[in-house]
Amino acid sequence: MNKQNDTNNNQASEQFIELLGQPYDAKQVQTFLEPFGVEKIGKPDGPFQDDIIWSVKASVRIDVYRSPKINTLTGRDDLPADEWIIGAIYFLAPGSDDRIKKPFAGQLPKGITMNATPDEWIEAYGQPDIYEQGDWLGGSGPYLAWRKSDINISVEYETDEDSSVITCVKYCLIGCMGAWKSDYPEVFSP
Repeated sequence: MNKQNDTNNNQASEQFIELLGQPYDAKQVQTFLEPFGVEKIGKPDGPFQDDIIWSVKASVRIDVYRSPKINTLTGRDDLPADEWIIGAIYFLAPGSDDRIKKPFAGQLPKGITMNATPDEWIEAYGQPDIYEQGDWLGGSGPYLAWRKSDINISVEYETDEDSSVITCVKYCLIGCMGAWKSDYPEVFSP
């Protein structure tokens, strides 16, 4: 991959994270995914107050929500009403979902890649608020999570006899990590 693509791919992950809490705009998201060969991205069309937008080609998942669900999850009332709001961005690798055949190819913020070790994440983000080593809800490798000023960051690994590999890196608004809110409210609840 050439230097220009590395820059574009790094910018894409940072641009996605800046979209958290913003209205979903398919054209804008598609522009961010162009460096990964994505020519078209879907729009939310679910009948419920949440939906998932997949870009299997780029190994990216976007969770979107409508009011009042996004407000209930996040405890916020300053998010636009009557629009799909981006609540979470997932950078994926094989093992996260059967549809994902290759890891997200770009750099993540702070120069991290999908090959990073837990120690590299800790070096970049500091000591995690949660660091599970073995089996945990949904995984078999290390799980790291941080609570930052208005977002959560989580990193999931799968471990076999030989190695641990990242399967999912998630950046989300605080409150959008539903499965863990009751187990670790100090990290995931608004």
